[in-house]
Amino acid sequence: AAAALAGMAADVVRLHPHQAAYFNFLVDRSTPERLRTRYQMLYWGTEYREGLEHLLARYPDATLTVGGTYEGPLQRNREILPAAARDRIVTAGEAGRPADFFISSVSVPAFPLPPPSLGVLHARRIHGNTVLTVKAVDLSLVDEEAAAPARAAYRAAAAGEPLFRSAAFDLHLDGRTLTWVIESCRPEDTLHRFLLEAVPADPDDLPRSRREHERRSFRFAQYGVRFDGRCLIRRTLPDVPLRAFRVGRRWRDEAGERRREEMTIDLSAAWPR
Repeated sequence: AAAALAGMAADVVRLHPHQAAYFNFLVDRSTPERLRTRYQMLYWGTEYREGLEHLLARYPDATLTVGGTYEGPLQRNREILPAAARDRIVTAGEAGRPADFFISSVSVPAFPLPPPSLGVLHARRIHGNTVLTVKAVDLSLVDEEAAAPARAAYRAAAAGEPLFRSAAFDLHLDGRTLTWVIESCRPEDTLHRFLLEAVPADPDDLPRSRREHERRSFRFAQYGVRFDGRCLIRRTLPDVPLRAFRVGRRWRDEAGERRREEMTIDLSAAWPR
């Protein structure tokens, strides 16, 4: 018992300042991302401070426009920084303009984090589980060598004929990865909220809480990047046979009115089984 308590204490100290993510050794911690997808690893959003401090150190002379998975914890962690650091951070919500950086945090099970191809500048993993990522939305803010894989991945994903073309964007499908491409991207295009809804061929393939459909809306800054004058977004579809998926966007027009468009893409004949 004494050895177990000592081991627990050592683990908690080692995890500081993320000791709230401690899990005892009776829980399987060997499978990557298992804890994150099954349990609530972090709740209070204290990990945002690490993300903000990384950006402040990386860009020591810049004023930073930052967005986050949750705006409240982002603002609270900014407020506890020293005044000189605090004054260099503006949240995208307060500024009403696109974020140049986005901090993804996990405080609910299975909350999706951006894949590494999206200009990730920093990540924190605990017990093999990603609990924090810091990404640059504009790839010009990442050094050339580090951004090269992301640029190559997006150019490849956007090549060829799109699966679907709307007035606002082209949509490409490669395996189970969707890529939105917005040509001649304007700053206001990145303020839109996008929709992805996957409709399974068999609802029993999904957990009970998501049997009817899996519907997710998201901000551009979560999964998108800007470069080559374009806006690009990548999302991965669920790993189950699908009957269809729906994509769309919500935005405000020049008069301030809320607008919405959606389209359904039928995969019943073509989707790999």
